Amino acid sequence: MKRPLDWPRYMKARRLADGSVAYYWVPQERDVAVGFTLKAEPLGKSYFDAIERAQFLNAHLDGWREGRSIQGNLDHRPGFGTLAWLFERYLRSAAFERVSRRNRPEYMAALRRLEDLPTKLGRPAGELPVSAMSARAADKLYAAVRVGPRGPRVRQANLSIDIARRAWDIVARLYPDEVPDLNPFRGVLRVHTRQIKPAASRAEAYALAAALKKIGEPHLGAAALICFEWLQRPENVLAGSITWVDYRGPTHPKHVRIFHHKTGAEFYQPLEEAGRLLYPELESYLGSLSRPAAQVVVTNGRRGVPRAYTVYYARRRVRDARRLAGLAEHVTLDACRHGGMTELGDAELAEQGVMALSGHKTPEAARLYVKRTERQRLRAAVKRRTWVEASYSAIKVETEGIGESGNAASPTAQAPDIIGTASWDRTRDPQIHNLVL
Repeated sequence: MKRPLDWPRYMKARRLADGSVAYYWVPQERDVAVGFTLKAEPLGKSYFDAIERAQFLNAHLDGWREGRSIQGNLDHRPGFGTLAWLFERYLRSAAFERVSRRNRPEYMAALRRLEDLPTKLGRPAGELPVSAMSARAADKLYAAVRVGPRGPRVRQANLSIDIARRAWDIVARLYPDEVPDLNPFRGVLRVHTRQIKPAASRAEAYALAAALKKIGEPHLGAAALICFEWLQRPENVLAGSITWVDYRGPTHPKHVRIFHHKTGAEFYQPLEEAGRLLYPELESYLGSLSRPAAQVVVTNGRRGVPRAYTVYYARRRVRDARRLAGLAEHVTLDACRHGGMTELGDAELAEQGVMALSGHKTPEAARLYVKRTERQRLRAAVKRRTWVEASYSAIKVETEGIGESGNAASPTAQAPDIIGTASWDRTRDPQIHNLVL
């Protein structure tokens, strides 16, 4: 089996008797021989979950190799009371155990970015004592981490500061004598890019799916439509979170099972109402696909058994299809999900309806995906005007008649005006009367 670019170290694949592929993590024998306690571990059949678990195990192995054995006592080793010690204490705390397996490698990388920053003393920032950490020191770390080896990395820097702030609070509670109460990472004035991620329209999402089908990636085309219609995160779809059993399964023949790994939300989304299909275009596309595996989105099998897409390979094929269809560079799987969320705003759904479909737990999180569009502005203006006309329908404006000179009213008098007319019922809205007179 040809290994993709994101294949973790020490992860192996084996083909089982039934033809499926299972993954395993196997450490090197020399590490086990000198005391590494973790043995080989089965990672399951899900490629995405296997990658996450293998990366987590590799992080433990790297920490053990650096003298950070899980069985060792951090408080009795050199480095006690340093910033690296504080971060490591957080990574071994109950609070970190609550972080999802999917996000743990990102948390560890975020803290390591701060630890590895060089200081004027010629030592990494991780060796700085926590007692010497000040707000100004935290600001300097933030300024330094914002620039990476390949240029600005504002988002990664903000994440590092957020997790460091959380780590400080957790460890300060456990070690009040060693960690000062004042959290230097709290209140860091962060830079925000304020870039609004563009959303793909319905036409663009379906054009991308058609192009992917044309270049021989029909199931990846289904991923674009699932992201748009069912608002699934691309990484979950590529990992095989939607299976054929989930779609109109025997227990729910009129629903599709949706599971959002990030929020943990799981529900059955109705596919029809009183015989009316709610996603006819997507269901028509799914009906044209073969079912070579349990997952809906799998590779075409030209280089072996169909399996889940890697993120890098999926992005490359999406780029190929995008060029073929002449679509803009912003049309990605992620943009398809943003487009589906924005369409909910165009449909004038209330926030409760948006969250019910998207699986977001808070309105603030859902609002980030619903982009402001001209249609929304038009519908808001129309509703406002309708309300104005209905609310003030009793106000009669004198637009015609003969003035004192016997001539017809001037053209300017033809336009409706609620200001200063004798026929206006002033008792209808005294607030407006007081405002304009």
